[in-house]
Order: sequence, then structure tokens, then C-alpha cells
Amino acid sequence: MNIRTQLTLSYIGIVLLVLFSLGLYLGSALKGVLDKRITSELEVQASLTREFLIEQLPDKFTYEEIDNLVDRLGEAGKVRLTFIGSDGTVWGDTERDGEALIAMDDHSTRREVQDAKNFGSGMIDRKSTTTETKYRYFALPVERNQKLIGFCRVALPKETINSALGNQQRMLLYTGIVGLILAILIGIFSTGAIVKPIKKLTQITQSIAGGEISSRVEVKSNNELGQLLQNFNLMTDRVHEQIDKISVEKQRLETILNNMNEGVLLVNGASEITYANPAAVIMLNLPDMYVGRALIEINRIPELQALLNEAEQSADVAYAEIRLGNLMESEAEVTIVPVATESEYVIVIHDVSHVRKLERIRADFVANVSHELRTPLTTIHGYAETLLNSSTKSKKRKEFIVKILKHSARLSRLVSDLLELARLESGDVELKRSQCHLNSFHEPIMDIFEPVFDESELILKWDIPENLPQVNVDHQLLMQVFINLIDNAVKYTPDGGEIEVSAELSGTNSDVVNEVVVHVKDAGIGIPLESQSRVFERFYRVDTGRARKMGGTGLGLAITKHILLCHDGRIWLESELGQGTVFHFALPIIGQV
Repeated sequence: MNIRTQLTLSYIGIVLLVLFSLGLYLGSALKGVLDKRITSELEVQASLTREFLIEQLPDKFTYEEIDNLVDRLGEAGKVRLTFIGSDGTVWGDTERDGEALIAMDDHSTRREVQDAKNFGSGMIDRKSTTTETKYRYFALPVERNQKLIGFCRVALPKETINSALGNQQRMLLYTGIVGLILAILIGIFSTGAIVKPIKKLTQITQSIAGGEISSRVEVKSNNELGQLLQNFNLMTDRVHEQIDKISVEKQRLETILNNMNEGVLLVNGASEITYANPAAVIMLNLPDMYVGRALIEINRIPELQALLNEAEQSADVAYAEIRLGNLMESEAEVTIVPVATESEYVIVIHDVSHVRKLERIRADFVANVSHELRTPLTTIHGYAETLLNSSTKSKKRKEFIVKILKHSARLSRLVSDLLELARLESGDVELKRSQCHLNSFHEPIMDIFEPVFDESELILKWDIPENLPQVNVDHQLLMQVFINLIDNAVKYTPDGGEIEVSAELSGTNSDVVNEVVVHVKDAGIGIPLESQSRVFERFYRVDTGRARKMGGTGLGLAITKHILLCHDGRIWLESELGQGTVFHFALPIIGQV
């Protein structure tokens, strides 16, 4: 049942109750007023009849004379009229004539006659034994010369009284029905006027509950209901503002969480995942449907579960460094923080595998540098001590001095390469670019390597087309790239072998050329597959003994890589054991640098 029906029924119920109460009261009041009025009329009629009888009654009573007089008076008054003698004899009655009149019994014992005799008037409602009709009787004593000569009695049938009373009650009922109908119509209209804005308010609240928070209620009045609607609109505006603020904060938080390198998870007291940012999904390799599933069920990492149990038991922050998988996978710092207001825990995963790798590289670098420096320093130190011995022959002295110079030069190259690599890695390099063709490097390279080629009977095949576009590079640094790659090829190519340098254009979609790719191919022993990803690391050597014998520092390929990165270029290799190695590097052409 809606509120309009409830209000209407309540209103009608109240109106019915009021009308019923008013009907009872008015009916009772009307009955009393009508009763008094009829009694008063009977009294007036009886008084008039008595005065007339006093004047017209003969001194000697006869039935015929008195009955005729009474009949004439009864017709005029339209009531039953009776004249009763002082001894109770009925001398005249409008309802009886002749023998019937004479046969009427003694009326001196009638209550109304007794009251009239004793109190001056008498009235009673009773059934007539003569006519078997219920009447209201009113009797007055008739006196002449202060002597009681009889009683004048006026009677009105109760049916007439009840009919009059019924007519009044029907009038009252009809008035009540009309009033009820009007009240119902007014009630329906008034409740409609009240319920309409409430119904509109209900619709607006449903719209707001469905997400339409911009909905508003039209205010048409300044009464209490209008003030309610105004306050509702104000409340909706405040809610809209708060939702906007929350949405902005949520978007900001989602942006932060989605772009964090750290993985963030939220788990409940049952260790079920309720949220995970993209980094956490990747780190833990979570499936698409991870929400609501237990963390231990998805990713079986005992250390992580143990850390979560520790946080649950201590109700405090738990921290540990664990591996997210087997020994070959990444290491992570995991922090679990209990949420104070709920039985939930925030898990923050920081991948430190790169940091640990850098730490290992640094340790390896220190060890390699120490080893590389120790060998020439020990040699120099030994030969220097020998030279201090004056008994050393001049021939040996010269040999020792040559070795000292050789190892000091090696130290100098090592230090120079380290400084150059550090400068390139730091990005503190100002390139002196100029446009040049790759063939401009051919002659300088031949000048540098010709003695080596002659000694080893190596052949350098330079096959770079003249129609290649120029490149915009630092000439000195790119020269170092060629020197390092060719020097590396010389070290691993057997005597009498061939080293080939070639170049070509490389394009993208629509055949638009955007790179020049250079290939340096040797005929050496090749590089094992497991070593190919590490050849550009500092001090990494595939054949340590051969490289040391050739006097390399182990930094050439690392320097080459960083020089090309400074030019927005790239470098990679292809190699098979026993088939040689090809180093490829690419440079942007003019206009795309």
C-alpha cells in the first residue's frame, strides 16, 4: 500500500469517525429538540382546546353534543382529542363515536389524567387500549368557576413523531454522506498535493541510488515540505561534491598504484586476495580471476605465507627478503602491514633482483679490476726489484725494462678504458657530430691494423657501398667503435683468415629507410650461446687465456655499446661455434637523429 492510499484512508477514517460521532450527537440532540417541540405543540394545542371547551361546554353534558364539539376541534388541530369528565367518563373522542364512545372505560385511572389532576398537567407515551396505537398524551384539567369539570387530553400518534424524527435523521444522514463525499474528494486532492512531491522525491532517490547523482527535485513551495526538498537538494549537492572528491582521490590512488614498480596486494583475514596492482600481478604471476582466492593457493611461496602468519600473530609490521619463486627467479623485499580498522593486510613487494645484480656486478668489477691491476703491477714490481740488483747483466736489464714498459702501457690502457667507460655511462659526453660517409673510416683503419694484418696474414674485406647515405656522428668515437670491433675480430680469427666489414640500409613500413646497419664478421671460433648475452659486460671474456695473451682489457665491447647508445644506435651479434661471429650495429641516418 503506497503512502497516498494510506493518507487517503487515514483521512477518510478520521472523517468517518468525526461524522459518526457528530451524527450520534446531532441525532440525540435532534431527538431531544423534536421531542420538546412536539410536547410544546401538544401543550399549546391542549391549552387552546381547554380554553375553547371552557367557553363552549354546556352545563349539562351529553355524549352527542360534547362529542360533536370535540370532533370539530380535533379536525382543526389534526390531533386526537378527548374530553374526560371529572369522574373518568369519556364524553367525547375524535376516534370513537356513538356506542363505541359510550362503551369506553373509565379514564380516571390513566396516568396522564392523574398527573393533570395532581400537578396541573400530565404527559405520557403509551399504547392506547382503545385503538391499539401508541400515542403521546398530554392532559390538562378543565375548570369552570374554580370547579373541576373534566380533563382535556390531546394525543399525537408516536408514528407521526417517529416519522418526523426519521425525516430529520435522514436529512442528517444525507448531509453526512454529501459531506463524506466532499471530504473524500478534498482528501484525495490534498493527499495528492502532499504525495506528489514525496513521490517525485522517491523517484529522485531511486535515480541517485542508481548512480544519477546529478538529479534534483523541483521546489514549488516554502512550507515544511518545500524546505525538506530544498534540504534534500542541498544534501545531494554535498554528496555529489564528496563523491567527486572521492573519485579524484580514487583515480589518483589508482594511477599511483598502477604505475608503481612495487607490487601491492590487499588480503583479508582468510588470506584471500581482495586487490592487486599490475606490478603485483606480474611479480606473483597471478591469474585473471585472483580476487577472492587464497594467496597460498595461487602462488605457493612458503616464505611469503610464513611472513603473513607472522604479521597476523604479532599484529605488527613484518619484513623479510625472499625469493618469489625458485632460485633462478627474482629476489624481493616483502613488507606486510596490518590494516588497523579491518582484519586485512597490505603486502608491499619490492623487486630487488636488479639491485642484487648490480651488487654482484660491482663485486665482480672490483674483483676483475683488482685482478687486472694485480698482474701488471706484480710484474712491474718484480722486474723493478731485479733491476735494483747491480749484478744483473745489461742484456737482461734491457729485457726487464721492455717488460716493465709493456705492462705499464697495459695499465695505462686499462685506466684509460675505465675512465672512458665511466664517462660514457654517466652520460657526460658532448658529441661533436659531423656528417660523414662510412667509407671515410677505411683508410685510417688500414693504417692502424696494417702491421697486424701483415704479421697474421689476415685479410680485411671492406664492402660498404658508396651510395649509402651519410651518418651524423662523432667521428672520433665511431672510429673507436670500428677499432674495437675489428681488434676483437683480429684476436679470435686464426692466421690467414678473413675479416669482412659491410653495411646496408634498414627500413620500416612503407619502405622508409631510417637506419644504416654495419656488419663486422670474423672467421673465429664463435661464441657459445650462454655467453652471447654477456659479451658486452665489463671484463667479460669468452676465452680468458687468449684475450689476456692478446693484451685486451675486457672493456672494448662495453665501451662500444655505450658509444652507440650515445648516438641513439644499437648493437647485437650472431654467432655459432666454429662458424665465426658477426657483430651488427645500427645508426640513424641524417635527419632522424
